[in-house]
Amino acid sequence: MYEIIYLPTARKQLEDIVDYITVELAAPDAALDFIDEVDKAAKSLAEVPYRHPIYHTSFAVLEEVRWIFVKNYNVFYKVFEEDKTVEMEADREECRYQS
Repeated sequence: MYEIIYLPTARKQLEDIVDYITVELAAPDAALDFIDEVDKAAKSLAEVPYRHPIYHTSFAVLEEVRWIFVKNYNVFYKVFEEDKTVEMEADREECRYQS
């Protein structure tokens, strides 16, 4: 099993998205559903972190970055085999949640 770690920038982006859905879209239930789906996707990485594709951009040249698409949001992560961790990262393209 791998430990899931949310980097501070990823946590902040997720909080911003939840705020956006709750306030701007006036959809608190959708915000809760979104965060539940992100959490579910992240937890699934604890068992099989390599099942999602590598994100092929210039960012991934020096390091292997993978991604999951969850409810209109790209969730990026890196797997560290040596310490059995998965780091959840901020959206590298600064995309916002799109309704």
